[in-house]
Amino acid sequence: HESRGMADDANAKAASARQRDSNGSVVLCEIDDRDLPFAKRSRSELVCLFLCCCAVLVVALHTMNYLAGYDPLNIALIATDYVSIDVWSFVHTFTFVGLGFLVPDQRLMFFCFGALWEIAEYVLCNINFMGVQAIWNERITNTLWDLWFNSIGYFLGEALLAYWIQTKRAARTQQQASKKRK
Repeated sequence: HESRGMADDANAKAASARQRDSNGSVVLCEIDDRDLPFAKRSRSELVCLFLCCCAVLVVALHTMNYLAGYDPLNIALIATDYVSIDVWSFVHTFTFVGLGFLVPDQRLMFFCFGALWEIAEYVLCNINFMGVQAIWNERITNTLWDLWFNSIGYFLGEALLAYWIQTKRAARTQQQASKKRK
């Protein structure tokens, strides 16, 4: 009976990795460093490394565009007056999946970060700062859809982390229960 009680307690803790706040949004809580996939490095190190990799990728692609005359990710998938989705939209999604996974429960901060990035990108393109318009041309529709894809990516990253934590806690609980039986 004792091991069953411990398993129930562990299941309750695993379930607490995802809870709902007063608005009904899923939030992560009670995160133990042992639950994280990157326990050997600090989150700030990982975020810096991740953002540096993203920046290098973006600069490399824009440099390729400048030198070769084409952007391999500037392929319009849907382009209307109200919808503008290209392959870069998925770069936004994957970037924000990483941020949501590495730094959960900071939606507003990263939404503001994404919005500031998009504003800077839009302004640089429209004032043609240092010939930037030759590198890429940003429409307001695409800017708004990029923010949408940022948000989707961030929520997916948080959900992925919550799933990771629940799975890791359940596996640890099973290990502890099997050790107790022996």
